[in-house]
Amino acid sequence: MFYHKTYALSASDRRRYRLSDFSGLDPRAAANSLPCNYCTDAFNFAFESGTLTQGLSFSPFEQTIGAAAERVPDIATLNGNDELFTGKLTVDGKTRDVLFVSEPGKLHYLVLGDDDAVWQTKTDVAGDKFCSAVGYLHDGDDLMLFGGKSTGVYLLSGEDGGTLVANALPIRDICVYNERVFAVVETERPCVWFSDAFDPYEWSVSLDAGGYLYTDGAAGKVVHVAAMGGYLFIVCEYGLYRLAAYGDQTAFSLERIHSDSGRIFGDSVAVCGSSLIFATTDGIFASDGYSVYKLSDRADKLLKGAADVRAVCTDNKWFATMSDGGEKYFRHDGGKGDVLVVLDLDDGNLDVYRSLGVRSLAVLCGSADKRLLARGSGSDSVLALDGSSDGNSAPIRYWRTPEIDFALPCDKKRIVQVECRTSSTFALGIVADGRAHEFRFSPSTPKRLIGIEGTRFAFYIVSRARKIEIAQPQVVVDIISR
Repeated sequence: MFYHKTYALSASDRRRYRLSDFSGLDPRAAANSLPCNYCTDAFNFAFESGTLTQGLSFSPFEQTIGAAAERVPDIATLNGNDELFTGKLTVDGKTRDVLFVSEPGKLHYLVLGDDDAVWQTKTDVAGDKFCSAVGYLHDGDDLMLFGGKSTGVYLLSGEDGGTLVANALPIRDICVYNERVFAVVETERPCVWFSDAFDPYEWSVSLDAGGYLYTDGAAGKVVHVAAMGGYLFIVCEYGLYRLAAYGDQTAFSLERIHSDSGRIFGDSVAVCGSSLIFATTDGIFASDGYSVYKLSDRADKLLKGAADVRAVCTDNKWFATMSDGGEKYFRHDGGKGDVLVVLDLDDGNLDVYRSLGVRSLAVLCGSADKRLLARGSGSDSVLALDGSSDGNSAPIRYWRTPEIDFALPCDKKRIVQVECRTSSTFALGIVADGRAHEFRFSPSTPKRLIGIEGTRFAFYIVSRARKIEIAQPQVVVDIISR
């Protein structure tokens, strides 16, 4: 007698997926199948029209003189302990764009537009470096006002030189509103000082001159002041006040418009059109002057680990540099580092850049062009955002998905093949049930056979290319039913 013995064979179902549409970074993304459009971690990549690219870069600043581009001279300072500012001065009766670099005890400035421009240095400044600056037109003379925590207010005229006023006030921020200069003063009580109307040289306390005002203290110390939409906004550690200061001081009106538990990074505040953008330990927020709302939660993990955040706005983007506060998330290898975050206010996309070596951002709003400038860490150059990736060495670039089980958590899957068009070499990593495997792709090798089995997978991309474009990879998967 013969018996037919049956065997349990696995049947496979072959499927083809897009790995990702490369829609952007969202650390809270929770996809369990492909395509995984939002990644959970990415740095030194940008997301452009469904393509993964190298994003922005900085290179030595070149000013346009006539039809030629000429690199501005380098400037060596003390161990990179300096701050970059931009503004205007009246020089020989003409308004000129100027770069300023402040270090302890010195203020360097370079008048742009001349082919033989050289840095000039003012040494009649005392104490630490300046931490804020603002322009002021006084009696037809373009002035620059600088505030320092140990130097008061330093006024620089291209025609008359420098003058120190309000030298008893330790200032951390400064701005101009309704022809008065308002300054945040480092005191135990939340205090803002202001100059006389139409006279930045006059800071004596009088109803006919300058003065000071206190908030109610409910939102902590004052950390920043900014003028927007006809009001002065007084930013405190845990809230915002709106000041209307027209005419006589007795008519000043102060109102608290926001309070929260998240601590505000004062130097992160930037005016962008009709919005005030700022970062807190709880995320990135915005205010229209009447209410406050959360603008993005994609930088929440970074901000919780940040010790310092400084930002500017230009081209409807919020650029912020951050220094490490000790969180391992701050750098992929778990060490310490600095980060540049770029939030696009049009589409909400957020790009993260590490190891670019930039700090102390400033926006040059000159008559010739509008540029984002920065001082470089370990560099004597003034850097400019150029987007070409030609100016600095290529950093490591990284992109990663959460774990994927293809919505079949109990079935075994086999990654059969991956196909991807790319302009430069990169490595695709596939983590199958905790074990990582890497495969190299290049313009000449756009397709690889994989043959890895597992139940849960994570995918990552690593590149050191200076310039790169990666199209949406296609993944062939066998679903093996038991």
